[in-house]
Amino acid sequence: MKFQARVPRVVSSTVTAGSETSRPVLDGRDVIVPNHWQLPPDTVALVGRPADWAALDIAFPEIPLGVARIPPKRIRFEQDFGGHLFLAITESDTSRVTIVEGGPLNASGTGNLVPFDYPEDDFAERGILDFEPVPIPPPHGLTPAFFISLLKASHRAYDGDQRYLAIEMPFLRVGRDSNSYAVGVLLACGVDPRALPKAPTSSSLRYEWIGYPGAEDPVHRANFGAYLGAPTRLGGGVIDVAYHNDDGSVRLVVVGGEPSGAANLPDGTRVQLDGFGRIAFSPEDARRYGLPSRHTEPPIQIVKRRRFPPDPAPQGAQITLVVDGESVPLAPGDEHTGTITERHDALGLAMLRRTDGVEVVLPLTELGVELRDPKRIDALLHVGTELTVGLHSDRHPKLVARGDAGIADRFAPHRVHAPSARSVAVAISLALGALAIVVAAAISWWRRGKA
Repeated sequence: MKFQARVPRVVSSTVTAGSETSRPVLDGRDVIVPNHWQLPPDTVALVGRPADWAALDIAFPEIPLGVARIPPKRIRFEQDFGGHLFLAITESDTSRVTIVEGGPLNASGTGNLVPFDYPEDDFAERGILDFEPVPIPPPHGLTPAFFISLLKASHRAYDGDQRYLAIEMPFLRVGRDSNSYAVGVLLACGVDPRALPKAPTSSSLRYEWIGYPGAEDPVHRANFGAYLGAPTRLGGGVIDVAYHNDDGSVRLVVVGGEPSGAANLPDGTRVQLDGFGRIAFSPEDARRYGLPSRHTEPPIQIVKRRRFPPDPAPQGAQITLVVDGESVPLAPGDEHTGTITERHDALGLAMLRRTDGVEVVLPLTELGVELRDPKRIDALLHVGTELTVGLHSDRHPKLVARGDAGIADRFAPHRVHAPSARSVAVAISLALGALAIVVAAAISWWRRGKA
């Protein structure tokens, strides 16, 4: 009796697809494929498919049992354990879609995280899909045409100064992947993170064991050339803030207030806010309403952006704070100590009054990602909390709370992430050095005893 177990490819990944079908896109061109997903016109859809999977193929031979027999049998097992997210965009011509997605510069899964061209039309034709495409509506106040144009422009403006790293668990290691890219470009175009689908299970076709881990670790808007401007209080808890492009021009303006409430604009117009308390305006519409109220010049990390550098940053571009009305980077070594005086959830901002009286505007979503613990940020950044926000020189996070909040924070669970390779090397060197000293001391003591 012969038993055969055939394992053609135990682990497979779209990252290692052949160069003739998968390639980085570094020249700014659009990737356009047939609309296999039957998306309607003027649609932005989030699409998910398997990225990594395991397969096992076992063949049992025919087994004779006298006059009877057990027929041959083949068992095939396949399981996904990591998914890939991308955007599919249609305009007036619904026969074609524009694909917005990211991938590694090198086929081995290393190098920069860059715009990418996977054979999505081939995957779609073969029915390789995790869930039915999820439409992402434009932020309240933006037209589909402007939203689509902003997404495509952001995709082309991406700087590639970001190290690619497939993340097995959220925040465990420093680096971002294709899912980080898909979510990051949406956030850079005004989509509220609360509006993103968390787990599109209602139309799930395949199950991913670890889901889409990089989605929780999105690429920062600075990598798309966008930065936060100075907010202005319009009264009644309403604030307007502009997001700018890397040349200082207005990218879009967002007005925030009470969920499902209303806001009075500078020109006297009264507008309705969505369920998150937001409304967004294109630059042209904003000008008609006298927005934005304030303009800030590009911060230094935006001015000095690098395009597809050979040494991509492990955590992407530094995020932007607004300090005393000026957009500046949260740079390694910086510290801002004071008290949270205001929190604006509609805009995802918190205001910290430093001990010297200067106001610092903190972007909650980006700060949570950069500090690699969004839940901790959400728990600590409340009115009255005294704390220090900054980055260490090795770009590991610094968040020190004082008073009752500090005591509660010390006993609260924090997200664990792996130390950097440099930190591990230093720790090993110190341990080996200490061991050498102990061994040398022991040998010296033994020799003295023999003497």
